[in-house]
This record gives sequence, C-alpha cells and structure tokens, in this order.
Amino acid sequence: MARKPANREEAEQRHQTVLNTAQAQAAALHGMYRETLGTFLATPGAVPMPRAARAMFWLGRLRQWRAIHLDGGEICSGTHRLTLQLGVVEAVAGTHALALHREQWSGPHRRQTYERDMALQIAMLIALGWRDLATFALQAWFSADSELTPPAPIGGVAGMIVAVASQALGNSPPIMAFQRSETLLADIVEHWHSDDATFTPLSIQLAERHLAQCRLDTEQSLFDFDHPVEQAMPVELLMLLRLRDLKTIPAWLAEHTVLRHPIATLADITAPIPSQRCIRFAERVSGLLPSYTGLLHSIEAQALRLREP
Repeated sequence: MARKPANREEAEQRHQTVLNTAQAQAAALHGMYRETLGTFLATPGAVPMPRAARAMFWLGRLRQWRAIHLDGGEICSGTHRLTLQLGVVEAVAGTHALALHREQWSGPHRRQTYERDMALQIAMLIALGWRDLATFALQAWFSADSELTPPAPIGGVAGMIVAVASQALGNSPPIMAFQRSETLLADIVEHWHSDDATFTPLSIQLAERHLAQCRLDTEQSLFDFDHPVEQAMPVELLMLLRLRDLKTIPAWLAEHTVLRHPIATLADITAPIPSQRCIRFAERVSGLLPSYTGLLHSIEAQALRLREP
C-alpha cells in the first residue's frame, strides 16, 4: 500500500506541480509532431509510418490535455468532453498503427513504455463507456491469440488493466508478472468484481497509489503516469468503476484528491467521433496497410451501437 500524504493540501500542491511541468513539456513537442504528421498526410512516402503514428498518438494526447486543462474552471462542458473524445480516438488511431510495427520497438530490453501507453488507452476507452472499441483494441494489441502479442510478460498498471479488461470483456490475456511491490495490483485483478466491502479499501489504496505514481519518467524510474491526461484523470480507477456498472463516483471515493479534477467523472456515454485529421491519417495508413481498416470498422460499429434506440 502506498504511503498516504501528510495532508490533502500537500498532496494537491504536489499533484498540481506535476501537472504544470508535464503540460509545459507536452506543449513544447506540439510543433514538431504537427509538422511530422502534416508531411505524412501530404506525402506518405516521405515519413516512416511508425514515426507518423507516434505523431498521431501524441497529437491526440495533446488534444486530450487541451480539453481537460480548464484554467481553474469547476465545470467540464460538453465541448471539453467532445474535444477529449476526439483526442482519444486520435491517440487510439496512432497506437494501432504503432502496434502493427511492434517489431521496431519491442525487444528483451525495452522499458515497456508502449505497452503501458496501449493499456492506458484501453482503460480510457472503457472509462468513456466504449466497450466494443476497447474489446477490439484489447484483442489486437494484447490477446494471447494475436500476432501482435508482446513476447514477454507484462506487469505494473499495464498488466492490471489488461488482466481486468480481459476478464470483463471475455478476452484471453497475455501472461502477467506482478512484482512484490505490486501486490495491490494483483489483488485488484482478483477482486475488482467483489462486493463493496472488499472493493472499497482496494479502490482507496489504488487512488493513493495513483498519486504516488504521478511523476515524470527518469532514467532510473519508470512511473505509471507521466502524462498530464492520466495525472488529471485516473483512468485505471474510472475503468474499474465503469466495469462495476456504476453511474457516478461513490461517495466514499468522490472526495479523494485524485478525483478532484472536473474531468475525473463517469460522464454520460456518447458515440466516438473521429476528427478530420484522424480520418485523413487512417486513409493514408489503410492505403499502406489494408489490415488497418479493422480499427475504422470498430469505431463505426461502436458509434452505431451507442446511437441505437
């Protein structure tokens, strides 16, 4: 169990400092990624697809951050939520193209950065209520039967997300390997669907763990939440609540520091919509990799299901 902060004010100040630092770093990269993606859209052969996919992924993440950075506001409007969802679809579009090139970034000495990012995208999809789309991503990126299965066991928050999502969505998970310090995550995998008496203390511990894991990655430490989106929106916790079919944050959790941001809620579920640059990116990638169209079909199917009366 993570050590509790000395007081809530200290925890909130620490949390805000991390958010501000991550925001500044993310903004500095925006111009570079936008130029890379623009070149790919205009002349696909001029930019390697994995590089363009990383640009699409990070631009989607930056769009999400702009949606949730509310300048001190206390209300998250429908416009902000739509922008967040556009960014999520963009990030998933880039992630899927990266997954199709796993051999270029995976290996025995990798730091599992991409597996973590992929798992966080699945948690976000479930938190938004897009279970069908999450199922597609889970099967394509992590299924034991998929050609894209990572060659080594996964642990940490990525392992917890994939294991729980696999149970809930009826998928075959890859091999998990939790370390001694990750006992809480293993307990979550076993008890995420247990009664409130069992789940409540685990969820509070997970909220505390989230705060402890909100840091910028260093050469010595790989923290779970190094991007301002997850630092403001605990997607792994919201995923669990959504999978337990809750409509609102329980009272015993709602006042926790990690859920103070206006975006950290279980909002009404609406259909996914791809942005224009996401559509153009998908068209370019599909022309080079016909199998990529599976993602487009999944987005359309999810939207149709949610629009059904």
